[in-house]
Amino acid sequence: MKKMSIALLFTALIVSSCTYNEGVSKAFSKYRHENGIVAVTVPGFAIRIASLIADLDEREEELLASIDRVKVLAVDDDRINASVNFHEEFAELIQQNEYEELLVVKSDDQSATIVGKITKEGVIKEMVVLVGGDDNALVYIKGSIRPELLNEYINESDHEELLSFKGFGF
Repeated sequence: MKKMSIALLFTALIVSSCTYNEGVSKAFSKYRHENGIVAVTVPGFAIRIASLIADLDEREEELLASIDRVKVLAVDDDRINASVNFHEEFAELIQQNEYEELLVVKSDDQSATIVGKITKEGVIKEMVVLVGGDDNALVYIKGSIRPELLNEYINESDHEELLSFKGFGF
């Protein structure tokens, strides 16, 4: 029985780590092995373990518990940053995956877009943060995140509500 339980747990971990998002996967495949690029994948169980160890308030714990996976691709080399623009390069891949636009910020030298896939119940299942320009990064978050958790957290630093979910009935 113990072997069966371990096998089921192992299988569940493998299945949960095999989620596939074509646009994000293309971006990671293209850059993850280049020097000067940081590529990190954090599975949900590692996030939950970290939340148990960290000194977090109830809201932060709830937010971390709602995340199943985080993937980060960031440029850590000034030479590469000068020659690429993740925002321009991957914007089309993001659009092909039918994400809803949540936030767009553009300036002369930097662009950032946050998009997400939102269920009928108003839960964010996937969220992508795409930054391009002087600094380049792509962050992919998968989970079941209630927008109120994000708005509450963002409102602590900016009372203008950076993420507007009014079009989704919030």
